[in-house]
Amino acid sequence: MAASEADAYLLESVQKGDQQAWREVIERYQGRLVSFARRMLAQRGDAEDIVQETFVGLLRSLQNYDRSRSLETYLFAILRNKLSDHFRKMQKGQRQSLEQLNVDDAPAAWLDRQTPSAYLAGREKIESQRAALVGCLRQWVEQCRTQQRFQDLMVVEMLMVLGMRNKEVAADLELSETAVAGIKFRVLEQWRKLTAALLDDDSQTEGRSHDWQEADLSQDSSVARIWQEEGASCLKRSTLGRHLLGVLDDDWNAYIDFHVNVAACDRCHANLDDLREEDARDAASLEALRERCFASSVGFLSRPPE
Repeated sequence: MAASEADAYLLESVQKGDQQAWREVIERYQGRLVSFARRMLAQRGDAEDIVQETFVGLLRSLQNYDRSRSLETYLFAILRNKLSDHFRKMQKGQRQSLEQLNVDDAPAAWLDRQTPSAYLAGREKIESQRAALVGCLRQWVEQCRTQQRFQDLMVVEMLMVLGMRNKEVAADLELSETAVAGIKFRVLEQWRKLTAALLDDDSQTEGRSHDWQEADLSQDSSVARIWQEEGASCLKRSTLGRHLLGVLDDDWNAYIDFHVNVAACDRCHANLDDLREEDARDAASLEALRERCFASSVGFLSRPPE
């Protein structure tokens, strides 16, 4: 999922030092980021502080932001990293709740330790290969949703996110183990074809392929890690909004309920919480938070051209 046209326009303006565009970025994302942080932190004030740091992290790394990633994905990755730093400093054991987040490779992890050029030089090859895998996974997820192959999505998330075995997946979905094995085989074949097509279209990754194996669907695989870090199956905010309005069909609603509550997607859960609370929020409190985030980060804006 590439950054939306609106996000792309705003970020282009932000890079030119446009303060109003930066305010709009903060307004667009502050609610869902706070909702996510509140799921990890007991105090709202701590959550808001972490979100302020997240926006600073975005500005400091903006020149290296990969526009093939959605801005939301990038911001949540920075937020996870900031939360991890917070828990390490607290040294009270709370970091256990973040073990599944794999924050060590989050894009903000290097901000205070390496120059952008050194980071990019060391990561260039890995990132080009990773981009092809992410593109494959996103295309596959979109195909499944378009064709309403929600069972395939659920099987993959059960295996890669929940770490379930074939037998457990079969029992939960009332399938045979043979059927689950067949879905795995079909999914891997689809991923092989998508990856091959992407590599053919991208001269920069020509000759770099991924040999898909059954192990790639295990919870401890690198593919599972990328799936979760990139939010490959995370739902669009507009889709979550329609879910809350009750205008989606039963199959869609059942899958969203599984993804949010069974697969425990904190990012989509945060978006849902934010959408539910929109009408009940105190406008003055929202404005105060937006101004705090703006004041703490505006110094990192580029100077506008003379």
